Amino acid sequence: MFGEFWLIKDPIEIKDRLKAFQTFLEKEWCWDKPVSWQVKEYKPRRSLSQNDLFHVWCRDMHRHFKKRNAFTGTEEDIKVMVKYKFLGTEDLDISNTHIPAQVRRTSNLDRGEMLYFMQQVEAWCIDLGVKLTKPQNSEYSKLGG
Repeated sequence: MFGEFWLIKDPIEIKDRLKAFQTFLEKEWCWDKPVSWQVKEYKPRRSLSQNDLFHVWCRDMHRHFKKRNAFTGTEEDIKVMVKYKFLGTEDLDISNTHIPAQVRRTSNLDRGEMLYFMQQVEAWCIDLGVKLTKPQNSEYSKLGG
């Protein structure tokens, strides 16, 4: 997805951010396509702690399925399959190229969305008998996972 991002934490910053947005539009925006502007609450992206634990879980799942001869792929294949199962796909527009049905990335999730995704993965693994690493002091555990 092409675009810029401006974060305003204090009303004092409004004029500077609006000027930066205006400058970007005037100098950088390709006017072959319209631009939209949406004001919404900022939510921080998924944390590195959540991401790291998800990768550990992919390793746990890979070991479980490989040990039972139920899977011949890699840990990366597990990651893609689980994201496909619970996050689905989205179309990407990169420059002038449209790429349909790409597996959604966890890097685009906020912390709440990542928590929900991980809870779905955990429930699925419980149903399949997969034991997942779940450190008590992890952000996932602290957030209610």
